Amino acid sequence: MAFLNEKDWREMFRLRRTIVRAEQALREIDRTILPDGLCESDLAILERLARKGARPVNGLARQVGLTSGSMTSAVKRLHRRGLVETRRDLEDKRVVWVSVTAQAEEIVEGFSQLRGQALEQVFHKWSERERSILINLLRRARNDAEQAQSAAVQAP
Repeated sequence: MAFLNEKDWREMFRLRRTIVRAEQALREIDRTILPDGLCESDLAILERLARKGARPVNGLARQVGLTSGSMTSAVKRLHRRGLVETRRDLEDKRVVWVSVTAQAEEIVEGFSQLRGQALEQVFHKWSERERSILINLLRRARNDAEQAQSAAVQAP
């Protein structure tokens, strides 16, 4: 691996800060349109389930970036509100599956509409090519970061 000079280091940190700040600004938009009583992680769970169907709780936790304890609390909270249903796996009773209710699907659909309108305001001046380039660069950054983390975990 090549050693970078100070200018390159500063540029990489500026790039990282820019990505983080853009994500923070987009999250703030999401927070302003969140349905009443739901937090970001609740919505992430409902969106994932609505899009992908029923999931085991432990796998869902990894997919939305929550610890198992946080996921358990979130699922209980969403269950009390009638937004998810849970059931034990028929073959492995330790596994709990979670799925969304029709009410949750309506909430996710409504939020998606609002988010789409907000994103349209943010990106309406961007060309299709600019959006495509950004998508590809961010995917590349994510893949490279995942590979770097995997290599760091495997290093002695």
